Amino acid sequence: MSDEVKRIIIVGGGTSGWITANILASKLNKFAQNVDITLIESEDIGIIGVGEGTFPTMRETLQQIGIDENTFLTKTNATFKQAIKFVDWTVCNTQESHSYYHLFDLPITPNGNDITQYWINNQSQNVKYTDVVAVQDKLCDLAFAPKKITSVQYKGISNYAYHLDAYLFAKLLREHGQEHFNIKQIQDTVIDVFTDNHLGIKYLTTAKNGKLEADLYIDCSGFKSLLLSEALDVPFIDKSDVLFVDHAITVQVPYDDLNQEIPCHTITTAKEAGWVWDIGLTNRRGLGYVYSSRHTSHEEAKSVLLKHIGKPIDDTITTRVIPMKVGHRKKFWHKNCVAIGLSSGFLEPLESTAIVMVEAAAQMLADQFPHNKRHFDIIASQFNQAFTYRWERIIDFVKLHYCISERDDSQFWLDNRDPSSIPDTLKAKLKLWQVKAPSSYDFPSNYETFTQGSYQYVLYGMNYKTTLEYQNEINLDNFLMHETNLSHYYQKLTKVLPKHRELLNQVNEYGFKSN
Repeated sequence: MSDEVKRIIIVGGGTSGWITANILASKLNKFAQNVDITLIESEDIGIIGVGEGTFPTMRETLQQIGIDENTFLTKTNATFKQAIKFVDWTVCNTQESHSYYHLFDLPITPNGNDITQYWINNQSQNVKYTDVVAVQDKLCDLAFAPKKITSVQYKGISNYAYHLDAYLFAKLLREHGQEHFNIKQIQDTVIDVFTDNHLGIKYLTTAKNGKLEADLYIDCSGFKSLLLSEALDVPFIDKSDVLFVDHAITVQVPYDDLNQEIPCHTITTAKEAGWVWDIGLTNRRGLGYVYSSRHTSHEEAKSVLLKHIGKPIDDTITTRVIPMKVGHRKKFWHKNCVAIGLSSGFLEPLESTAIVMVEAAAQMLADQFPHNKRHFDIIASQFNQAFTYRWERIIDFVKLHYCISERDDSQFWLDNRDPSSIPDTLKAKLKLWQVKAPSSYDFPSNYETFTQGSYQYVLYGMNYKTTLEYQNEINLDNFLMHETNLSHYYQKLTKVLPKHRELLNQVNEYGFKSN
């Protein structure tokens, strides 16, 4: 029997399965390596389908697999996403809301000057952190798009990602993968998985197609984790002691007027036992209340969501409750099986990490692909180390949003601030950042999902105090010149950038240039 890896079976479709299939096919078969990829998708198993937010990495992924940006935008009802806006995350004041942005544009530091240090030393002026390092927050406030219709596909004046309809995106990926990469789709249900202590998975049996075999199996079966967990018994590491939210109740709300402006960012609003997301697509809004069932009831959660929407929900609009397993697998690659997507883990949708982790896993698998089974163990070890690190650092970053909050209006927020719920790795960094601003030295790995800029936006958006016991010399003249240049840059952009809805209409009519 040959040890060559020529057959891949992916169990599970949806966004995870079809992103993985397209990325693997685009890389493995680019040079006629002829790896057969089959995806088993069951009509009997529903898709979670609420992952509407992405990272800027999605632009690279779509380009890589060959999907036209105009096609993507129009076929998935997609919109542009330049940031995440956090409302009432650090204080809860009924008279006046507090908000800040986690922007996709990195903080601007001209000529190597540490603008963050200058801002920290001058906080008495009550100037927002983003006002001295970026203009993207102001563009978001006024619903400006990140590019023009004359821009090249996937290139922006500001950095951007997308909001999308997960069902339509999975459909587009399926059609593209079958047409361009000859990915085989089997509509069937896996009814049994046969394992071997040495190999891992020997073969699958399905309801309609019987026995199916492969050299490598990819588990995209969602929270069920049919292959890695149920068949191969890889344990789940529960993180609900760190991140408390474990349910989401979702609703889709049509626009009153299809010409109304669409926010060019995700809006997240903190509530008593969690937070509400608000995402605008071209044809509707998608909202969801992510909450801790230990701190509220499902009935109260529904009431909070409907109150947040602020208008009566008629019979055509229904809510959906989704339980979430918060944590990740002890291993993500075991023997001849790799888990990608919800089968590998899930934390919560706060920073839209679900899809970016699928992209990262599929890319690493494709780049490090073992063409011989003898190489499984060493590559699996590298893969597991990389993704254990990724998950742990994402947990730190998500927890940051909660544990530095000054909210004390409910037990949920008090529990999140309890030091016993904060990972030691995050505690150490927070202690360091009390006396110095975050620097690139604090993020040494290539596997960081969130780096210096992201942490600075959250820390200083939420009024974290840094005393700067350690600092570099700051040139005041350079800073004042930077402020002037930033103001001029903003004025220039407002004259050339269209509003978000206007650009989406132009895409439907004209489309972006190919190159």
